Amino acid sequence: MKKLLFWSLQTFLFCGMLLACAGSLQLTVLYDRTEGLKQNDPVLWNGQKIGKVQSVKQNSQGRPAVQLQIRGDFREKVTDESRFLIQLDPRNRGQNFIMMVNLAEKGNPLPSGTAVEGSTYFTLQLEKTERGLKAWAEQLEQELKRWEKELSQLPESEWYKELEREMDYWLNELGQAGVETREYFKEEVLPRLEESLRELRRRLRQLGQEKEVETLEVKLDKLKSF
Repeated sequence: MKKLLFWSLQTFLFCGMLLACAGSLQLTVLYDRTEGLKQNDPVLWNGQKIGKVQSVKQNSQGRPAVQLQIRGDFREKVTDESRFLIQLDPRNRGQNFIMMVNLAEKGNPLPSGTAVEGSTYFTLQLEKTERGLKAWAEQLEQELKRWEKELSQLPESEWYKELEREMDYWLNELGQAGVETREYFKEEVLPRLEESLRELRRRLRQLGQEKEVETLEVKLDKLKSF
């Protein structure tokens, strides 16, 4: 009797696993860079874990292809309005996850086996802008102006740190950005960084510390090369 009960329980668990796998959604997300993403890293949507990374490989064209498994109870949330961004977990150093963002509530559900393009924060924002969300462009412009204003009020040492932080951010972002994001950076952001660096150099020259900006100039040259 105990043996029969054991095998019945095993069969029940096995069937449950099969049903769970059958109800899950399999997706492939193509990126230019995977930023250290690895198997079993979570997929999050609105703060909930809805799936995981099954594997990270290269497709026939040599592009990184990330295989995702989405839980069956969330598969209706994955539509042609869904975008997938690789993020760093601020609470776990070296840990990554994929964040799913839906650009619109309604969309066509993606069938299992679909391959989609991955996104970055700025390609996501650009896509929103292209859909008519011009408010984002205005907000970004206001943010840049706020940054420039606050920067001008900082002492030289803090100005240096803030400018270096901003350059490091863009070096990381442009490394995985598409053509549109890079064009936006060159037209809107780069001139502001150059002007801020010129002003910092002028202020440091008065203090006899002009050589301190050499590291920032190297990073600026790297930014110009994108």
